[in-house]
Amino acid sequence: LGSDESGRDLYSRLLYGGQISLSIGLIGIFLSMSIGIFVGGIAGYFGGILDFVLMRFVELLMAIPGLYLIITLRSAFSDWKLSSRETYMMIVCILALAGWASLARVIRGMVLSLKENEYALAAKALGASSWRILFRHILPNTASFVIVTATLYVPYYILGEVALSFLGLGITEPDTSWGLLLRSAQKSEALKYTPWLVLPGFFIFAAVLAYNFLGDGLRDAADPRAF
Repeated sequence: LGSDESGRDLYSRLLYGGQISLSIGLIGIFLSMSIGIFVGGIAGYFGGILDFVLMRFVELLMAIPGLYLIITLRSAFSDWKLSSRETYMMIVCILALAGWASLARVIRGMVLSLKENEYALAAKALGASSWRILFRHILPNTASFVIVTATLYVPYYILGEVALSFLGLGITEPDTSWGLLLRSAQKSEALKYTPWLVLPGFFIFAAVLAYNFLGDGLRDAADPRAF
């Protein structure tokens, strides 16, 4: 696959960059799903003023375009001298904080209906605490939706890291990622004399397409009307 502008092997850098880009997507979606399930579950089960405050905060986050929010949060720490590992963890946290709101809203709606089911009412009649009913009986019944949503959302987290690295706000040298590798191909001279530098874009396209296919397959498999 040739070499980059510094003479480094592009194939090995693509493999190493894939580890970072894909792991950011997986870790970010795990953190985001955890926050969304926790906030949505509490808001839906306890209701009242707590539900009102949490949902207004969720609506505030959802009113801001996701990419702008990610770039703004990252730019707020642009003056900090961070190591590659610290930058990696910061990007994961930023993507997680920017992506949990929509899931929390859906989980809240599911919990509102699930808490009226017979098994939840039976557990409450037997003296189970509210937290036990929520985490032991109600939230596990949202697992199929959460798994499907997670696989469909991973591409957005990968693209978020790619956008940050492409704009110079993400992973920095000597580490690499697909977004950072793609940044080398933004010059017209690079496209003319070293067109193979565009190859990271095809890996990004393949990863995003694969996760979308996986999410569609899981969604069809989890649909009870399909049987």
